[in-house]
Amino acid sequence: MRAAVCGLGTIGNQVARLLIEGREGVEVVGAASKDEAQIGRPLHEVLGLGSGGPVVADTVAAVVADRPDAVVLATGSFLPDVREDVIACARAGVNVVSPCEELAFPFTRDADLAREIDEAARAGGATILGTGVNPGIIFDTLVMTASAVCWDVTAIRGRRVVDTVEFGQNIHLRLGIGYTPEEFEAGHAGGTIAGHVGFPESIQIVCERLGLELDRPVEERFEPLVATTPAPTKYGHVDAGRTEGFVQVATGMVGGRELIRFELLLHLRPREAGYEPADTIEIDGRHPVRLTISPGNDAVLATAAVLVNSLPAVIRAEPGLKTIKDLPAAAAWLGGPREGMLR
Repeated sequence: MRAAVCGLGTIGNQVARLLIEGREGVEVVGAASKDEAQIGRPLHEVLGLGSGGPVVADTVAAVVADRPDAVVLATGSFLPDVREDVIACARAGVNVVSPCEELAFPFTRDADLAREIDEAARAGGATILGTGVNPGIIFDTLVMTASAVCWDVTAIRGRRVVDTVEFGQNIHLRLGIGYTPEEFEAGHAGGTIAGHVGFPESIQIVCERLGLELDRPVEERFEPLVATTPAPTKYGHVDAGRTEGFVQVATGMVGGRELIRFELLLHLRPREAGYEPADTIEIDGRHPVRLTISPGNDAVLATAAVLVNSLPAVIRAEPGLKTIKDLPAAAAWLGGPREGMLR
């Protein structure tokens, strides 16, 4: 497999490491970054893995020109921000796996753009997939899989508590960590602070897989958690009086009642605040399901793994814009990609 990584931030860095160190039969043939300190340097050097590897380019177009089998595009959470690069890959026949949350199910959020991407992918012979831990695994794939043992479903609840201390500053700022309460509210109202992006996508994927239709768009509530003492980070600390986390709740209404409720708590020091990092799913009905993953997934390492482990299914899928409900669930591939995996 000839793979490339575009975007060498927190997620892209780990994707590149996994492809290089943890997967046999993979050649990383390209990389791109917007970071001036990385551009023009060998990828292995950027990653601290010695010398060698492709020279890091400054554009996705430069990577696509070499026609890799697939690109992991880790450059943004919002569909308009990745549109140009996704379409360029699609038209060139280069498969794409991306942690862009809005790409996980773009048909409701931006139907016209979703159609444009799908048409470009079909014309170019590429498959496009948005996935990760969430959307991608916790609040959609696991929910759908767990529902297989259910006779009926009267309610679905999910809760994810994440320790964010290892996240980079740019991710913290985008999520809503490091602000005064007034800045948080203004940023959320203005769209610069998004919290977790992808709740509507996960809920829509689950509903479609279960054969259900939402009564109305997914509703979300977003509340800051303010530090009372300085909160440590890997780039310094967040001062007392500034946000060190948030609680975000999303609900999906079906048949006039709340069928799905997902809650996400991201925090710099969740245990000190009384929250144990874990992923919990509960499905109510005649044969209920309770599923807990403890101490929860490392968000960065898990996301990188999902992206890499999705590559074989994406490469052998029919061209077009896909969602996780269209493809086999990702699984670790540890012995190298066999010919049959990549057909």
